[in-house]
Amino acid sequence: MTGAPDGRSPAHAATRPEDLADGPFPERGERRAALDQEIAAVLADEGAALDEGEHQLWLDMLDPAFRYEIPVPLLREDPALPRHSASAVLFEATKRVFELKLGRAGLLQAWSDRPATTTRHFLGAVRVFDAPAPGVVRADANLLVTSNRGAEHAVLVSTARHDLLREHRGRWVLLRRRVLLDVEVATHEQLSVIF
Repeated sequence: MTGAPDGRSPAHAATRPEDLADGPFPERGERRAALDQEIAAVLADEGAALDEGEHQLWLDMLDPAFRYEIPVPLLREDPALPRHSASAVLFEATKRVFELKLGRAGLLQAWSDRPATTTRHFLGAVRVFDAPAPGVVRADANLLVTSNRGAEHAVLVSTARHDLLREHRGRWVLLRRRVLLDVEVATHEQLSVIF
């Protein structure tokens, strides 16, 4: 008896990177401080691609199995309890969903995207950990995002962000992203931001 519900040993519950795109988000493994600077640079480039409207460049930084999720924030009296749901999500998407969303933004008939929204990603406190698959690391970071479109549309939101990055063909690509909003109730404007 291995103790794992699917019969695999807990230490090797995911043997392929793609296996980590679904199911519970992996816990932190051993600290990999030597990778902090390298992974922070990858994430800075990724944020800059979003801020500068380089949508295809951003999409190219995503693994084909990429999954993006924003869990439901939970208001808890007990600070020891989790502040975000382990099963319910406010928003979930795949690479294909983002290809459709961002591909539409460049079309003339995408009138709702004109004028374009200006975003800025401020990334900090990047810490890298092992993940339970070869060639994959977990990066935890703090993120502050501003989003502005005209005088009436302004968003400022802080989050914790957990990323899984996979080493693929000599570079790091995003395999999974979990965004933990620092709000009790998320607004439509906040959920429209790509964190």
